[in-house]
Amino acid sequence: MMGSVSERTQEIGVFRAIGFRRVHITRLIVVEAVIAGVIAGVFGYVAGMATTYAVLPLLARDADVAWIPLLGVAAVALAVIIGALASLYPALHAGKLDPTEALRAL
Repeated sequence: MMGSVSERTQEIGVFRAIGFRRVHITRLIVVEAVIAGVIAGVFGYVAGMATTYAVLPLLARDADVAWIPLLGVAAVALAVIIGALASLYPALHAGKLDPTEALRAL
């Protein structure tokens, strides 16, 4: 997330220049991380289950794989929590960005 904030310094500067407050920038970064966490959690759960379906018959004869919805919800929730926590520092850093400094590179 810090790399994303660094790459988007000019964009954040424009947002600040047109009137976005620090809390708006912070919320924007955190929401982006939460959305990425949801997508990563869903894809991770599906990829893990698909891999299990593919590999388990090769390792065990009488094993069944069960889709457990609670496990899927837990995977998505964990990905969202980790993504949100990992984005807090970059989001706060982006919120403190001075618009004039960010726009100098234009």
